[in-house]
Amino acid sequence: MPSPVKRLHHLDAARAALLLLGLPFHVATKAFFEMNPPATAFQQSLLIGGWASITHVFRMFAFFMLAGYFAGMMRTRKGGRAWLAERARRLLLPLVASLATLGLVQFGLQETLMHKPSPRFLGLPVALDHFWFLIVLFGFCAVYATIPARRIAPGVALQRAMLLSGSGSLVLLFALAGWGLVRFAIEHVPPIPDAPFETLLIQQFVFHAAGFAMGVLAWHGRIGDRFFALYKRWLTPAIIVLLAIYIPFDPLIRPALGKEIYPDFAGSLILRAVELPLAYLMAMALYRLLYRAVRGPSRIVTFVVDGALAIYLFHLVWAMVVLPQALALPLPPVAQWLAASAATLLLSVASYLAVRSTTLTSILFCGASQKSTSTRNVEPAARPET
Repeated sequence: MPSPVKRLHHLDAARAALLLLGLPFHVATKAFFEMNPPATAFQQSLLIGGWASITHVFRMFAFFMLAGYFAGMMRTRKGGRAWLAERARRLLLPLVASLATLGLVQFGLQETLMHKPSPRFLGLPVALDHFWFLIVLFGFCAVYATIPARRIAPGVALQRAMLLSGSGSLVLLFALAGWGLVRFAIEHVPPIPDAPFETLLIQQFVFHAAGFAMGVLAWHGRIGDRFFALYKRWLTPAIIVLLAIYIPFDPLIRPALGKEIYPDFAGSLILRAVELPLAYLMAMALYRLLYRAVRGPSRIVTFVVDGALAIYLFHLVWAMVVLPQALALPLPPVAQWLAASAATLLLSVASYLAVRSTTLTSILFCGASQKSTSTRNVEPAARPET
């Protein structure tokens, strides 16, 4: 008989947390970079800039790491073809639906409310914005599906390195630093003419491949139970040291430190070299924290995870709507940011509740009908590792 399966509830909490961290981040970055004039009071706030900087370091890396792990799990359970077909339905349908509706709305709001025109995507009056993650994630899945599973067998040395044990862990961190420098090199390749979104897609695909690959390797190495609950005494000091190097060069916080937004060439080089090792360590710290805090199912976490895709798809429209209103409030910048973030979350949740009320809109914006979502909730999220 098959061995009993065990749901790793803290990974559900991680998915919910990574989603929620993105909402105040995008409220801040819209105010920083995509308003005319920019919200200089937001840029000069250490709290807003610090939040944006610190969460941005690890959020998407941790997201793609989880995506890679669950990709390995579901491919193993369903078989490569069935799994990839499901990924196409669960990712590409919401992508097309979002671009055809929300992308058009965001393109219009960018000029009317932000007063800074949006670039076009594929020559169309559509804003790609945060929808890039669906394209990149499906691209990773498509590449992964072409690799025979039997060829993905991380050896003991690599497993130990991923678990931050022995000298191999330093080699792994330096390898991640090297991958960050690959991104730095790609960023200095001349962009595709009149196609900033398309250029961004290439950069994001290369950069986030590291996180997805780490998740895939964790699954195939059968180290998930240890990997996502990792404890090392030196982890927090290492994060502090790397943050001290990283933060002075991060454009998200430099204005609050009294510096120009973008660092010079050497500063950009250091930023990219430090970013991925720091992201890896911070992701590990988040997983460990949630492992200790979350011991069982939570209705709130389940609700957020079920609605994660729709909430995330809708949130940028609402951020653009509420941000000018929040900036007009007679409140300190931090209070304006918190008010805009809270309103964005509430309106995004309301949008999720609306679209899940019919089968068609649930499939298009949630990636599945409400019935299939309910069925998925009783399935285990992970099996015990050996």
